[in-house]
Amino acid sequence: MGGHALLHGDEEYNYSRMSSLENIPLLYEDDYLLAICKPAGLSSESGKALHPSAETCVQAYVREATGRRRIYVRVVHRLDRVSSGVLLLAKKREVLHRLMQQFEARTVQKIYVAEVVGMPPAPAGELMHYLARTADGRAAVVRGFPFEGSQQARCSYRVLEQREGRTRLELVPHTGRFHQLRAQLAHVGCPMVGDVRYGGPAWMPNAIRLHALRLQVQHPFEEKVLLIEAPLPKDWWP
Repeated sequence: MGGHALLHGDEEYNYSRMSSLENIPLLYEDDYLLAICKPAGLSSESGKALHPSAETCVQAYVREATGRRRIYVRVVHRLDRVSSGVLLLAKKREVLHRLMQQFEARTVQKIYVAEVVGMPPAPAGELMHYLARTADGRAAVVRGFPFEGSQQARCSYRVLEQREGRTRLELVPHTGRFHQLRAQLAHVGCPMVGDVRYGGPAWMPNAIRLHALRLQVQHPFEEKVLLIEAPLPKDWWP
């Protein structure tokens, strides 16, 4: 890709080193939105640092596909940089607004899969804790009772498989707190593989075994429900 410029708000940035979707699976696309399978290690959006991100890669893809320099593509929700899976992006401002309303109303259904060390308290159940960010904002503190600055964090889980001291879990978050799934599982003695920040064993740089498997959302302009699924990464166990 050449040294084109990426318009971001009222500023202009060079994106000559940003890729398109060559190595990022496109899961769904129409005139209003699209969904990709974000790989672990790639940020959902760049922010001020302007590093390549899922958002900038999709912007480059749409720019190439339409032949237009000025386009609108924005991430609707975020996945942690170290995780992978379904990521939704809007192609119009009104689409972004309507989809974000669904996320805020918690009508969007999300299912994750994680591989953890150890075994949770039961084969299936719900985890309910209180969570707050650390002072530097880079991690989460979890306790079983309310404390200053905390918010309730809830998720359901189900054991899918066990192998050699590790467990594959299906996770359904009922709240959307910072690092919620990672921190809650670590709190009950089941840190995710690769999640060194929360006590898990090392795996790959900038990657943990947490995958956004499935997302169900009402289409913002059409009378249909979208069910989008991203296959598990091939480098997880079969």
